[in-house]
Amino acid sequence: MSPHGHGSDDDEAAVTAISNEEWCSWLHAELRACPAYATHGALLDECCAIAARWRTRFWGRKALWNRMRRGSRLAKELAEAAPVLERARLEAQSVKLEGGARVVVIDLCSGFGYMAMFLSELLPPDKVERIVLVDKAWARHGVERRPHHIDPAHISDPGWPIRLSTSHADLKTPSDRRSLLRAFLSRGSPAMLLGVHLCGTLSLRAVDLFNDSPSFFFLGLKPCCLPPAFFAQRGDVFGSANGHCFAAKAVAVAGKWQRGKWVGGASRQELQRKFAVWVDNLSRCVECDVEGGGGEGGEEAGGAGRGVVAVEQHRVQSLWRLSSCRETSRDLGTHRRRRCERRFLNDFIFCSRPWAALAPRSATSAAHAAGPEASGTLAAVPAPNRSNGAGVHDGTLVELGR
Repeated sequence: MSPHGHGSDDDEAAVTAISNEEWCSWLHAELRACPAYATHGALLDECCAIAARWRTRFWGRKALWNRMRRGSRLAKELAEAAPVLERARLEAQSVKLEGGARVVVIDLCSGFGYMAMFLSELLPPDKVERIVLVDKAWARHGVERRPHHIDPAHISDPGWPIRLSTSHADLKTPSDRRSLLRAFLSRGSPAMLLGVHLCGTLSLRAVDLFNDSPSFFFLGLKPCCLPPAFFAQRGDVFGSANGHCFAAKAVAVAGKWQRGKWVGGASRQELQRKFAVWVDNLSRCVECDVEGGGGEGGEEAGGAGRGVVAVEQHRVQSLWRLSSCRETSRDLGTHRRRRCERRFLNDFIFCSRPWAALAPRSATSAAHAAGPEASGTLAAVPAPNRSNGAGVHDGTLVELGR
């Protein structure tokens, strides 16, 4: 379970509230208590009103509504996705479209689909064609849903302002990634790629998808867990099509999240240090200069074919529990657990670039499959224009050995 998953999913106030006003007051209280409210309060208030309309809309289908509200889970998921929701709306509003083109939004590792559901209510319907929820927990189309699949009844409901659809895909499988891009971007439709809480190498796979498709004009990514230690034990080198590579041992850790607790040998200090390295290298893997870019309105987005990558910190999560984080009193010989701030999980990677109405590279060139990760080649290359919120990186990279 991801670190954001601890806490009750059966909040008593959410269960017993008998009116929309009471339920909305409870949700407002939950959101105001979230760290994200300080910087995204207006958006969260707007989303609270949206959720209240969902309650009215689905109240007659109690089983479905109970799955949608999930106690306090809805508030947690909303608060932690707030920076991506905010930026995605700004990007959709500002992109210039011509010739009847409309935007496709890809929501990676969507889970139940809260972010996509809110996006359907927040994005301009005249500019966005559909939102695709991608997760391996959805059943494949044409295949009978099994108990382990997510029930898509809430997604298939006809009342969404922007059409929602699901796609079964395992992002760790290259053929699934290629099929995903062929299915939705083969005609070069302008698109946004979003991913919140992508664990381990799933974040790198999201960057691969973004780099592969010139029609993506925005990436909103919130990495989560670090890659597991076996990548480092094998001496792996991570890399992307833009030539940037880095050693797995610089970011991999031993341990995992289990029921909201970190279980493993890595210390909090190691996790924090390696997460910073992980996010920085992920941002350097992003290809923000698009050949043939500047598609309708592209020049305003960042110049003729050029874009900007930014790593931003938004405090959307507060506390976590580290199972090995124990303090010992020498005088009393007692132990006590310490709750530690996980501020290092508040990093977001955003990329805005011009879009080009071109099919994914993997759909037109088999040579794309042979990249630096496959060859194991290390390379130090100048980074594209990127901002850290306070200035622009100088483009210097440190070459990492195996």
